[in-house]
Amino acid sequence: MNVLRTSSEEEMISEFLKAEYRSERFSEQIKKAMKKLLLDESIILSADLNNINENIARKKLLGEFRGYGLNRELFENFPGEIQWSLCNFVSKDLNSIRYIDYSYWNELSQGTHSPLKAAQTILNGIEIYDQSNAGFLKAAEFIKGGGKFPRPILLTSDSEHFVIVEGHLRITAFALVPEYFNNVECFVGKCSGDDLKKWL
Repeated sequence: MNVLRTSSEEEMISEFLKAEYRSERFSEQIKKAMKKLLLDESIILSADLNNINENIARKKLLGEFRGYGLNRELFENFPGEIQWSLCNFVSKDLNSIRYIDYSYWNELSQGTHSPLKAAQTILNGIEIYDQSNAGFLKAAEFIKGGGKFPRPILLTSDSEHFVIVEGHLRITAFALVPEYFNNVECFVGKCSGDDLKKWL
């Protein structure tokens, strides 16, 4: 992993929302939250990180949508002090990336939290909770065809081991075709080891 430049909470939130807005799984949920907050899609698709009011609105949207800043859902016990950077990763870094502690990902990775182990499960044709693996395979083909995904978001405490915050499907797709995980950009937040353990 190499650090390309510093980032910010505001940019992370913007990228998180952009990725989820385009997600088949989460797009309807985020649109519902946007409607409740009377926000237009331009707040995500044409984000101005220099606009303070926009940044406040996006943070509120991520709170409504996934519990960010409200200590609930995905962001329950999420670290408060984080330094954000834009980094690039190569194939060998997949060995150091792990899923969050969540039943589906635990089962898919056979208790290891490793996307590489999950890829083996998928290639063996094993489906977890009767959920099709087609989305992973489709995403892997998209990567092989030169497709570009939104940047995943990861957390670390030591810059050597990483936990996925956003982008589980995309990282799993890369684990299916690890040779394509080369100079892949990710947003990485660095926090204390104690804070990371509390979130996990």
